[in-house]
Amino acid sequence: MSTSGINQLISANAAEITRLHDLVHETARHRSDSPQARTAWEAACAEFHHRYDELAFPGGYEAALAGLAIGNQQVIDATLSFLEVRPYFFRSGYMRKVLLRKIKQANLTPKQLERLKGVLLRQAAWHAQRAEQRDA
Repeated sequence: MSTSGINQLISANAAEITRLHDLVHETARHRSDSPQARTAWEAACAEFHHRYDELAFPGGYEAALAGLAIGNQQVIDATLSFLEVRPYFFRSGYMRKVLLRKIKQANLTPKQLERLKGVLLRQAAWHAQRAEQRDA
C-alpha cells in the first residue's frame, strides 16, 4: 500500500475509533434506564474493545510492536506514517510515545531516517508552540 493509502487508512480508522468510543459514552449515560439500554451499552463496549487493536494501527497495534522489534520494513513505514499523520483518538498519544521510542531503536533506511527527522522537527515545533501558549 502506498504512503498516501496508509495515511488515509490511519485517518479513517481514527475516525472509526472515535465514533465507537463516543457510542460507548453515549450508551453509558442510559445503561441504567432499561435492560435494553444496558445491552446496547455492553454491545458498544464489546465492539469497541474487539475492533480497537485492528483500527488503532494498520495490521494491528500489537503486531506493529512485534514488527518494529524485528525490523519489518512495512511496519517501519506504517509507523512513520502514523507519526506523520498524528491521528487523534482514545490512547493515540500514548501510542505515539511508544511507537516513537521504538522506531528510534529500529534500523532505518536513509529515506526512513529523513522521515523520522521530519517527525521529530514537527514534534519539537509543536512543543515549543505549546510552551509559548502556556507562558502567554
